[in-house]
Formats: sequence, C-alpha cells, structure tokens
Amino acid sequence: MDGLLVGVAFGLGVLLIFDALTRPEAKPDPAKWAARLGPSGLAAAVCSGTVLAITRWPVAALAGAVLGARLPSMLRNTRLERRRVEQIEAVADLSARLRDSLRAGIGIQDALSRAAMNCSPAISPELRHLVAEARVSGLGPAARSFADRLGPNADSLAAALALGDRLGARNTSEVLDSLAESTGATAATLREARARQTRARTSARVVAAAPVVLLLVIRLSNPQYLEPYNSAGGQLLLAFALALIAAGYAAMLRTARVGQAAQ
Repeated sequence: MDGLLVGVAFGLGVLLIFDALTRPEAKPDPAKWAARLGPSGLAAAVCSGTVLAITRWPVAALAGAVLGARLPSMLRNTRLERRRVEQIEAVADLSARLRDSLRAGIGIQDALSRAAMNCSPAISPELRHLVAEARVSGLGPAARSFADRLGPNADSLAAALALGDRLGARNTSEVLDSLAESTGATAATLREARARQTRARTSARVVAAAPVVLLLVIRLSNPQYLEPYNSAGGQLLLAFALALIAAGYAAMLRTARVGQAAQ
C-alpha cells in the first residue's frame, strides 16, 4: 500500500511538472486556485488532505473529500432555515407594531418610518428600503417590491399595506391584528420544528461520528493495531464500513423528517 501511495504521488508530481512546463505563463496563485475550487472544493481538498495525512488510507481520504464537499451546503442550509424563522418572527412583530400605531391614530407611512428605526435586523434593511421607496413611488408599489425582496414571508404584510394605502388605517389595523396573530403562530411552530430537527440531526451526527473518531484515535495512538487496513482488502472493508455509516446516518435523518411530517 505504501508503494501504491508513493507511485500515485510520483505520478501526480510528474503531471504537475509537465503542466508547468507546457504552460509557462500560468503562475501559481493560491487565491485564484481557491476561487476556482469554490467553498465546496476547497473544503473537500482540506478535509481529504487532512484525513490522508492522519490515516494514509486512500478510502478514508475519499470519504473526507465527500464530507468536506457537503459541509458548505449544510452550513448554508442551516443559516437559511434560521433566517427564515427570524424573518417570519420579525414580520409578526412588525405587524403588531403597525397595528398599535394605526390604532393610536398614526399614519401608515409614519408608522413604517418609526418601525424601521428599531425593528429586527432580519428585515431592517428591507424595511428601510420600503420606507424610502414609498416616499417616491407610493406605498403600494413599494410594498410589492418589499415582498419580492423578502419572499413569501412578507406577502401577506405587503398585501395589508397596499390595502391600507387604498382603504385607510381603520380596516388595515384589523387585518394587521389577524396577520400578527397568524404569523406569530407560524413562527412558533417553525421554531419548534427546527429545534426538534436540530436535536435529531445532532443525535445522528454523534452516532455516525463516534466510530469514525474512534478509528482515527486508534490510528494515531496505535497504528500497528490497524495494520490490516493497509492492504487492498482492508481498504475495501473500510469502504464498506464507511458506506454503512453513511447509510445509517441518512436513514436516521429520514426517520426524523418523517416523524416531524406526521406530527
């Protein structure tokens, strides 16, 4: 196995030298290579290289590359889910503030201007843009543009603002009252569902990571104990074990999603 790794490394070195000689104008630029790889490619390369340096196992390095490639999308999806809940909660809070302001006799645009000063950071930039645009093109078009920027989370609020612009504050306050109640309930439900999903994901990751971490610890502390994995047959067995871990992890996530959908 060591001879195979040396041969692969030597072949890659020859390929890189040939590429450099045939393209002399291409100078090494780490920033450019990182930009070409992108977050997923860069994470895959780092994870793969780290795992290979620790284990000297090609199969483990390949698994590290797959995991590294998935990390950016996992983090991005987590941020998007959190931002969605925050935006819905912010819309509910904004609806309640506008309702109270209208009942106090304040105009819609003045109420929006006051709310924009201390609203949630999740919608603060879009709300300030709405206030500025409403002064130029009117509240109706500005509200539609506001909904386009925030997506479905703000459709109902934008419709209520456009309605208020046409019919007046009295009818709008009642609509905003219902909107604040329904949006708040939706946000609470989504936050609870997200908390359950986070717990399920954490449990699945701990269960899947435990054997991998144990294997790496043994590899670092007592390499001779895992000597059989250095052979081709050992690498096949390791690949099978990693595939079983991945399948179990996917099954745990699927079970959690099915359980949430049934509730």
